Amino acid sequence: MTTPRLPDRSTETADFEGLPPPILSQAIDLNTLLRHLQDFRPSFTDDAEDSPARYVIGRELGSGSIGQVIEARDQHLGREVAIKILHDGEGLSRDGVARFIAEAQITAQLEHPSVVPVHELGIMPGGMPYFSMKLVKGRSLGDLINHLRIGDRDTTRQYNYLARLRLFQRLCQGMAYAHAKGVVHRDLKPDNVLIGEYGEVQIMDWGLAKTVATQGDGSEEPVATVRQGSGLNTFGGSIAGTPAYMSPEQAHGDFGGIGPASDVFALGLMLAELMTLTRVYRQPSFQDSLRAARSPLAEVDIKLLAPSAAFSSGIDRVVRKATQPKISERYNNAGEMSSDIAKLIEEQLPPSSIKRSLETDPVDVASGQTAEPPDAWWMDKRFWLGVGLAVIIQLIALIVKW
Repeated sequence: MTTPRLPDRSTETADFEGLPPPILSQAIDLNTLLRHLQDFRPSFTDDAEDSPARYVIGRELGSGSIGQVIEARDQHLGREVAIKILHDGEGLSRDGVARFIAEAQITAQLEHPSVVPVHELGIMPGGMPYFSMKLVKGRSLGDLINHLRIGDRDTTRQYNYLARLRLFQRLCQGMAYAHAKGVVHRDLKPDNVLIGEYGEVQIMDWGLAKTVATQGDGSEEPVATVRQGSGLNTFGGSIAGTPAYMSPEQAHGDFGGIGPASDVFALGLMLAELMTLTRVYRQPSFQDSLRAARSPLAEVDIKLLAPSAAFSSGIDRVVRKATQPKISERYNNAGEMSSDIAKLIEEQLPPSSIKRSLETDPVDVASGQTAEPPDAWWMDKRFWLGVGLAVIIQLIALIVKW
């Protein structure tokens, strides 16, 4: 196999003449990048014995419509990695190759603890693009929710009300950084969030990500990809994503209307599911879910999802605001949502001072209900019972002595 043959775009390319590629802020085009990568193909093998190959291929971790993820050992650095490889096939297009490489570039430029790190972008010996990334050992947020749903004892003990809020805030912080860099994920769902063995949150699968104007104070450099450099940063009104977690504008294919608030809508659906253990859209088919996503009757009310559960009014307000059908009525981005989640977490923490204990009522972190304040020592019946017993004992001792 050879490198994918792409249409000639001579007016878009430049000759490196053996020099490193220009920095990504110059929006390098696809053909130029592919030519550069061909000169630096690493070696692969499926047998580590006496092999000088860079990567030793292991088991398959997952497979999708455009690529597969495999486990591998990087023999140069002595560590396990995950490698995503673009599938070969007759339907492979210039746009498909560009989209795959853009996923690697976007993920790599989102250098945040909640985004999986990308190590290397290259071309396989057979000619197909790949990129290597951190191998996250753990489970998906979807799997965690399922274990909570069936009442798994260990999971329930580890992820009470407060722990779930903290986990979700780390997810929001990662997305807040992406929005500040001008990136919209477009496919946020529990199965695309991995929870590591030590509690780390990793947002995965940026293959449908869209670049938009950056938000914030401009301190973050926007991402740049081959799609921008090759004039391919449009989708033509296509519908992409998972209907059960889509915003209305996304479900309608309104590409121009999709922005950070679209991710916020998905985050609201995920938060509702994480807290109530009930999926908001539970239609039996793809089309049914798509129709439901296109025309939500109102914002999500978690009290209707889980009538018997007790939640603070704060969590209900966050979900309602995040899932407003109108874009203008939602949080503008994940950063605003993260701020409100931080306030909810602070409200659940034990009082840190006498002043705070007088101003606020403590909340049971497992149930979210306001707990009864502890009695003062002078109102404790056990204290007075102990005093009474001590007095009686002293009187008996005096009588006996007398």
